[in-house]
Amino acid sequence: MRLARLWAAMALLFLAAGIVYPTLPLYMSSKGLGSVEIGAVASASALASTAAAVLLGLYSDSIERREALQAAVCAALAGLVPTYALASGFSWFLLLQSAFMSLGGAAMTLSGAVAMDYIAERRGARFGALRTSGAVGWVAGTLAGGYLVERLGHQAAFAASSLAYAAAALLYGLGARSAKRAAAGAAEPASLGASALLLLAAVFAASVSNPAYYTFTPLYIVKELGGSELEASLAFAVTPLAEIPAMVALGALSDRLGRFKVLALCLLAYPLRYGLTGLLRSPAQVIAVQLLHGLTFAGLYVVGSAYLADAAGGATGFALSLFTAAFNLGGVAGGYLLALVQARYGYTSMYLAAAALSSISLPLLLASAALGSRPRAAG
Repeated sequence: MRLARLWAAMALLFLAAGIVYPTLPLYMSSKGLGSVEIGAVASASALASTAAAVLLGLYSDSIERREALQAAVCAALAGLVPTYALASGFSWFLLLQSAFMSLGGAAMTLSGAVAMDYIAERRGARFGALRTSGAVGWVAGTLAGGYLVERLGHQAAFAASSLAYAAAALLYGLGARSAKRAAAGAAEPASLGASALLLLAAVFAASVSNPAYYTFTPLYIVKELGGSELEASLAFAVTPLAEIPAMVALGALSDRLGRFKVLALCLLAYPLRYGLTGLLRSPAQVIAVQLLHGLTFAGLYVVGSAYLADAAGGATGFALSLFTAAFNLGGVAGGYLLALVQARYGYTSMYLAAAALSSISLPLLLASAALGSRPRAAG
């Protein structure tokens, strides 16, 4: 029953986020913000979100009831989202979006740490199964958000998101009243060990290539390959088909074969995915290649989180927040770098550059595995 409640709570959290995340740039544009201003808001809020996730993750390791903190963050989000109806002007949106993304990013990270508090054995399989709720909630939320905005306007989407955040807060609050974890004290980066830090470096290196998918794939399909906007959207719509089963299957496989072997498979998929994307000339083929998202996101997230939770001991919140930070900061760096390559050399060169950059993650993972296999000195 506890894991079923957590599954529902996580689904509601990602449902709430999915309703509003994709529509906010359009909403800011409707309020008079230009492209440069929207980009500045996005960059600042991404950095604020990363910092907040790390700080709240670290704080959550030092308290007895992590779920109480998660419930409070979700309740704060429920109150914050409706205030978008009052926002106008660049400064207001800069502050509001930074606050929203900070709390939202922290809630998503804490959801993993809360789950790990309940999972002691077969973490790969059980966390993978639990994390499918996020994918289900996100898909439902993005569809619902688009429908609500089109039919009833942004205010209806804000209200629906607020209700979903409130429901998530309620479910997390029910667990906070009945479950108590041992306070571990404030975690320090050194507590993770060199192997875990190298794994985080590998995640960062792989994530530098993420904007090649999230930002440039729709432009590539439409402008370079002559595809339609529907085909561009299909490149995103197909990923849950791979993502949901991959979370369960790869998590379970890592329990049997070991985390590093499965992580190596996931990281190998990065240069394969982007190399094929840049070389294939048919929209349908490019869309099919995006099914590798099951490895490059779902598998990497689930298995990497399970490894870090195992390595961190009581510092689970801090460890998973560092995973989020590595993932986000890699994307921030890659967004600028890949944009420069695309502007100067074109889409094919950009995708090949993304493949080359992401391949750096493999030697980092091998170094991490080598350190992780060394016996610790006694005493």
